[in-house]
Amino acid sequence: MEEVQREEMMKKRAAKGDMTEGNVAKKLIAFAIPVAIASLVQALYNLADMSIVGHFVGSAGMSAVTMGGLIINVVFAIINGLSNGGAIFMGQLFGARKQDQIKYVIGTMLTGYAILALIVTGLIIGFERLIFQAMKAPQESYEMAVTYLAIYMAGTIFVYMYNVLAASLRAVGKTTPSMVAVVVTAALNVVLDLLFVGPLKMGVAGAALATIISQCISMIIIGIYVKKMGLFDFKIKSFGINWKLLKTVVKIGLPQACQFGLTVMSYVLISGFVNQYGVFASAASGATSKIWSFEVLPAQAVQMAMMTLTAQNIACGKIDRIKKGLLVAMAIGFVCAGLFWGASQLFPEAMLGIFTSEPEVLAIGTRYLQILLASGIFESLMFCLFGVIAGSGNTLYNFLCAVLSAIVVRFALVWVFDHFTTLGFNGIAWAYVCAPVASGLAALIFVLSGKWKTSKIRL
Repeated sequence: MEEVQREEMMKKRAAKGDMTEGNVAKKLIAFAIPVAIASLVQALYNLADMSIVGHFVGSAGMSAVTMGGLIINVVFAIINGLSNGGAIFMGQLFGARKQDQIKYVIGTMLTGYAILALIVTGLIIGFERLIFQAMKAPQESYEMAVTYLAIYMAGTIFVYMYNVLAASLRAVGKTTPSMVAVVVTAALNVVLDLLFVGPLKMGVAGAALATIISQCISMIIIGIYVKKMGLFDFKIKSFGINWKLLKTVVKIGLPQACQFGLTVMSYVLISGFVNQYGVFASAASGATSKIWSFEVLPAQAVQMAMMTLTAQNIACGKIDRIKKGLLVAMAIGFVCAGLFWGASQLFPEAMLGIFTSEPEVLAIGTRYLQILLASGIFESLMFCLFGVIAGSGNTLYNFLCAVLSAIVVRFALVWVFDHFTTLGFNGIAWAYVCAPVASGLAALIFVLSGKWKTSKIRL
């Protein structure tokens, strides 16, 4: 009786997140807005975090956090991809009205990914000095970077568990809980940063500790929502690994993990070309990348929405709803990115001026910004297509598109433009523009072929 009541409660509370019924545009936007707000808050927090470290610790601290952040981004790309695999699987279960199976997927992911988190944490902490030596970390920031990364990695398990729980909520169309968790913990993180790095003078160790505490609180908040929804009861007997379910989740999620990791690594490699143009070019590139992250934020939010919309509807054969959703998503992404690009043509110095007032940075960065933000328009359209492809379970194709974009086009063109043209620093921006055009066309061809209409997942 208790089990039946729990399932009925879950169905009732998830009804509002059911994307197989109702107005497609409204459902898509209702899903995407909380995701966009959460991403915006996180981006603003990252700016505040770096500002606090820079103010109290100085450039060496900023360097340590930056280098540690590159490693952390790669590590977290793994769980982002794997948790997306779980979200797609659970989304299709939800669309097929097999909600009772979701709790077993969550239990398997929580157990399996906890073990993975511990293994990854041990490996990174064990080899971090070798990693920073390979990165040629500056002597002034080397020890701080080692300390920062070791403490930050201790909280990896909280991030992994949070991602599993957030994925389960996305699968049933609920994104507001994640937004609430991010807003609350970002505010807490800033307060703790100011306390630990400021009065307590803990340096970058304080910044890392503040993040760990915030990540733990975030995991608890999202866990409360998951339990209230009836998706998972957190009883000891509910944990454990169902190898068949884990195999399905990994099969879907691993290509996405590789895709995200490859993309991050391409940025790391290209930073070597940027740095050869000097510190002003490096600063301009950094500021432009921050602006770009805001430009594509709406499209990344609707990509997540399209992933869930596709997963739920493909499981019950409602292909027309997916097509309508894709048109809405692409329109949102195109308009938002187009506005950013238009602003860059009219007010480039004002946009860069948010980050710096140095005339040398503004001089070298103005044209670079105007060129690179054009890539956001193509990437916004590409992200929407990726959402459909991933939601149908064809994540391997998205990975192949990422290889085309990150290595075959972006990195190769940076090298070609650097060696055989007079484009100089701006050649890097043009390479960024060309990359999503190639992968976007590949994604469009796949979507138009209709091959995605048959799910790769066996429910």
